[in-house]
Amino acid sequence: MFRLGKKHPVLFEILLVVVAFLAAALITVGTSSFFTTADIGTSVARIAVGALLLPVFHKAFRVRNPFTRFGIVIPAFLFACWNLFYNFSSGMKLGSLSRFIEGAVTALAPALFEEVIFRGIFLYNLRENGHGDLSCLLISSFLFSAIHLTNIVGMDLVSVGIQMGYSFVIGLVFGAVYLHNGSLLQIILAHFLTDFTNRIFVESASSASYAQLAVFCVLLAAEAVYAFMLMGKRSDNIPA
Repeated sequence: MFRLGKKHPVLFEILLVVVAFLAAALITVGTSSFFTTADIGTSVARIAVGALLLPVFHKAFRVRNPFTRFGIVIPAFLFACWNLFYNFSSGMKLGSLSRFIEGAVTALAPALFEEVIFRGIFLYNLRENGHGDLSCLLISSFLFSAIHLTNIVGMDLVSVGIQMGYSFVIGLVFGAVYLHNGSLLQIILAHFLTDFTNRIFVESASSASYAQLAVFCVLLAAEAVYAFMLMGKRSDNIPA
């Protein structure tokens, strides 16, 4: 398994994603009677799978201090700020305490599950395969974005395209931070806050205004530039 990951990192990543989602689905089915909603059950299952992958691939996650160079992850928190700005400016309202608790659980699931698989394991395998940092970043971000193409079921094509572009930039920023400081905890936190700030509202905005879209585009452009700026600095903290 480990040799396949090093020799064929992209193929291994695709297989890992499929197996991880299937494992989470099986856990969800087996524990469905314990949870009040399907979202909670699915989220807990993905948290469990993500947590299980940590010791299995422990060589990919060794870092002396998970809070090292914490300042470089702060710009990634702007994704969460965008969510708050967009939702409040769209007239959406915060939910109850139960909404916050549910939002925390459902936000932790992709934060742990996706960062372990796409940034932690995938970037490690790409490096072991001999890819340079920029190549690692672009490949991992592209695949992370491509995975969101599955949302085409139940969503219109424009929305899927926007989501894929958004995911690609997020992949760039989270990947660049991880390549620079090797701290999985920091990008899990950034990912969690990004999703959490979008799940604690009780309504959905009908559509974005031109002003909101302009702010969103500026944010994505600035974040992408920041990611490539980080890549210009030395980044040797991922375990080898």
